This record gives sequence, structure tokens and C-alpha cells, in this order.
Amino acid sequence: MPRAREGVAVVDEDLRAGGDVAGGVAGQSGPAVDGALALREAPARSPEASRARLLASLSGAFDLAEGQPAGHARRVAYLTLEIGRELGVDAATRRQLLATALLHDSGIAVRALPDGSPAASHMDAGAWVAERLGYPPPVREAIRATHERWDGTGRARGLAAGEIPIEALAVSAAHWACDAADVAENPLLARVMLRRASQDELRAMAGPRVAQSLRAVLSRDSTWLALWDPELAAIVAAAGAGERGASARSVERVAAALGDVVDAASRESGRSRRVSALATEIARRMELDATRVRAIGVAALVMDVGLLGVPRHITEKPAILSVEEMEVMRRHPGQGAQLLTDVAGFEEVGDWVESHHERPDGRGYPDMLTDDELALPPRILAVADAYCALRAERPYRPALAVEAALEVLRNGAGEQFDPRVVGVLPDALPACEPA
Repeated sequence: MPRAREGVAVVDEDLRAGGDVAGGVAGQSGPAVDGALALREAPARSPEASRARLLASLSGAFDLAEGQPAGHARRVAYLTLEIGRELGVDAATRRQLLATALLHDSGIAVRALPDGSPAASHMDAGAWVAERLGYPPPVREAIRATHERWDGTGRARGLAAGEIPIEALAVSAAHWACDAADVAENPLLARVMLRRASQDELRAMAGPRVAQSLRAVLSRDSTWLALWDPELAAIVAAAGAGERGASARSVERVAAALGDVVDAASRESGRSRRVSALATEIARRMELDATRVRAIGVAALVMDVGLLGVPRHITEKPAILSVEEMEVMRRHPGQGAQLLTDVAGFEEVGDWVESHHERPDGRGYPDMLTDDELALPPRILAVADAYCALRAERPYRPALAVEAALEVLRNGAGEQFDPRVVGVLPDALPACEPA
């Protein structure tokens, strides 16, 4: 096989076997990249861009990892907050209720912590996610206790009654209700099922006060209207109104934490941050404006969040994927983009995430876009993603050396990757390579 084709074959092998090497674009400049952008400072300071709002929108990533119906974490959060309202908790506790509810099962996606060690439980892993997001110890302790029971028969520490944080008890009760509601054919049937459900079991799990509060919440028509409201992310995030509006740096922190979760799911610590650093430096060297450079960095952090919805037997398969498995893999850019559509100001970022595996020859996915349909940011993401993938160990090949990885990308320039981006890549490498 001629050497020029050999490099391209390596990229194709990565794409078929793991799906984490992006397809690129040919050398045309593509359409203009004007439009709304996520990280302008004014939206970043608004309640829409608060940490609570971002987390409420992106909590769908944890639903993917848990195999729950879309919106599950938000529904748990809504019921948890309403239980808190019935109990008369203060504003600080309401914020802790919201964070605990949205993150209660976030640890299910975590395979290994950054030091390579496995988490003791998915509750401990969820506490690690909360820490990455900057939440205080009470939230982390509540997440660790979400599988404890009032009667002392829960796990993992056998806590009972008043030893269990109120946030954990409220989340347990809300989760119990949502599990029943999510399997019902419609909200009306779910309401009937929950009305008939055993209150003894609920009291044994969450305690009499929380059980009574949940019963009151479920008796209200407004509850059932809200649970399937398309604006539920905004509704639950309103409980975080007491928080200071998030800066652009806070938006980046949420995105980085979510990227860490994806990395922990794939056992490749630091990958999303390396891709982000490289994409940011490429964009800077291509003289994009500072706002767009920052947004590309955020997109790189979250662009593989849709992989949380791909079964592990596919993402970790050491051989070439079957046609059916590849079809499942190719859904992840669209799943990731869908999560971002609820975040005000992230419309373009969602488009870039959805397009980062596209190719000009029509062989990319999910929409088989061509060169004149693809903007510059996803071209940059494609090159940064491919380089970092080639530099990483894989079950089916060792990590490539720097020059070997660059040669693969140069060989693909004009077919799979934008030649201008590939040309800038060598000068940008100090951003992601050790000195």
C-alpha cells in the first residue's frame, strides 16, 4: 500500500473501531461563520447562562448514560424541589436540592477516576462530578447518600432516619415517583399508578415527612403539567436564581466537568481538555476573534457527550464495528447537539458538535455534508480530535508518535481534513503536548 494511503487508512481504522477520530474537510473556506455565539459576556452573566441553567440543560447526558428516558434528571429535580417547597426549606437548601437531584446518578457514566482508580460506587463517582462542578461538600455528601433508606436498609453505609441528608431523602422519593411515571403510557396513567402505590414503601425509604410532602406534590395538577413541559430545564433552574450569574469562565468550568465525565466513561483521563486546548490554539493562530476562539474551546470539551448514550460494548470494542454498531455510533454527534439545544446562546456550538464528524466527500456523518456546507469551527474540531486520538493508545494499535500522527493528517489534507487547519497544527501542538 502506498504510504500516502496508509495514513488515511489509520484514520479510517480509528473511525470504524472507536468512532473518536473525526472526519475532516477539504481545503475550501466554507460558509461564513457569523451569528449568535454562546460566550459573549452579556448572556454569560444572565440567569439563562447560570450554572444551574447549564446543568439543568446538560443533565440529559446523565440520562443517556443511565439509560433513562430523556428528561428524567430534570423531572427528578422538579419533584425534589417541590418536596423542598412543601417542607419549607430555605434558599440555600433549595440550591443544594437542585444540584443533588440533577447529579444524583451522574456517576453511573464514570468508569475510572483521573488517577486511574475505580470509584468505590457510582454515588462516590457522582460526588466527584459535583466536586468538578464546584459544588460544596453538603451536595457531595447528599449524592453519596441517595441510595440510603430511612429504615436503615439502604446502601452503601446503612444510614438511617436523621443521619441521612434531607436532600438525599427528597431525591430518593422523587426518583421513586419518576421511575413509576416514566414507564406509564401517559401522565394520566402515571398519576393513577402513583395514587395507588404503597405509601408504606415510600415512608420506609424516605421517611414520613418526605413521603407526605411528595404525596401533596403529586396531588396537584400543576405538577403533572410541569413534568412534561418542554421548558422544564428553565423551570427547575429558576431555583438557582439566588446564585450569581455565571461568567464565561463558569460556563467553561461546567463544560470542562462534563468533558471529564465523558473521559472517565472512556477511561481516557484528560482527553477532552487536550482536544480543547489544541482546538483553541489552532483557532487563535487562524486569527479568529477572541469570542469565537473561546466558544470553540467549549465545543471541544462537550463534543463527545453523546457517546454517553452509546453502549460500552460498542465504544470499547477492540475490533472493527459491524454495520449495525457503526450506525449506533454515528448517532452520538446528533445526541450531543440535541443536549445543547436547550442552552440559550449555544445554538452554534450545537451545530459544530453535530458536524465534527462530517467530510466533504459525503462519507461523513450524521448528515453527509459537503465542503461548502461546513463552517470553519467543526473543521478545527475535526483536526484537533483526530490528532489527539492518534496520539492515544487504543486496543488495536499503540499510540502514534508526534511526527507519525502529523503525517497521517497531512496525508488526509484535502480529502478528510482542511489543509489550512492541518498547516497550522504543528505550531499549535505545544498547547496539548508536554514540553
